[in-house]
Amino acid sequence: MRFEVTILGCGAALPLPGRNPTAQVVNVHEKQFLLDCGEGTQIALRHARVRMMRIDHIAISHLHGDHYLGLPGLISTFNLLGRTRALHVYGPPKLQEVLALHQEVGEGRLDFPLHFHPTQTEKRAVLFEDKSVVLESFPVRHRIPTTGFLLREKPKEPGVKREWVRDHDLVPSEILALKRGEDVVRPNGEAIPFSKACHPVPDARSYAFAADTKYWTAVAEFVQGVDVLYHEATFDDGMKARAEKTYHTTASQAAKVARDAGVGQLVIGHVSARYDSPSLHLDQARAIFPNVVAASDGQVIPVQAHL
Repeated sequence: MRFEVTILGCGAALPLPGRNPTAQVVNVHEKQFLLDCGEGTQIALRHARVRMMRIDHIAISHLHGDHYLGLPGLISTFNLLGRTRALHVYGPPKLQEVLALHQEVGEGRLDFPLHFHPTQTEKRAVLFEDKSVVLESFPVRHRIPTTGFLLREKPKEPGVKREWVRDHDLVPSEILALKRGEDVVRPNGEAIPFSKACHPVPDARSYAFAADTKYWTAVAEFVQGVDVLYHEATFDDGMKARAEKTYHTTASQAAKVARDAGVGQLVIGHVSARYDSPSLHLDQARAIFPNVVAASDGQVIPVQAHL
């Protein structure tokens, strides 16, 4: 099943040609989750050939313009295109006021249900859950209330091999026990080992998004063991004082979070417009955590299990 991230915007506060403000869409089992929605997100979705009308969940990390100003326009486009399916938006409580004001001043009316779910920044929280995927928020540290997001697959239930059902005359209670990961021992002493009777189960995959945040060691705890971590790296290491003052992160600091969290791969982004390329950031990050790439607009990153 597909689990991949499409980078729609990898830039920081100042939009540049080829570096849109922050936005990315995560496809988990054909469910589309939009994480942040900076200016230009609609055009980026079209360039990336993402079917925008299939986006049912939009999570906004915080209310700095480069992370949400594309949202009112995207909602308007959904309406113009005749959307009827419900849209779920997760974000800071004041975002609901912003969206309501947009509708009020434009004297508009949405022809589809828009459900707003306020996030909070003090602890982890489950925002959405179904039989295959969980969307969570977790605290980060920025100048205004901000959250990161984590998407993870639910572990699949193991399937019992047909030949074991047939050859050993497995009864329903034994099949259920095997699906729970248990070995079965019959009254006559016959053992039905889970490891042999069931098909191997793929490891559940996970992706974490830490957009705007200062270096904070607790982030490593929140994203412990994820397969892919996107972490902002606004500044190079020579601007550590600037990063601290503005509540952003340097390349090495992002790499330390990845190392301490034991993630599979680090993706750095939100690089300041003062840099022509992220090459310096990559060199500094790789000195601490080798498996790192720099985000680029239009890039598709597969999320693969690393343990």
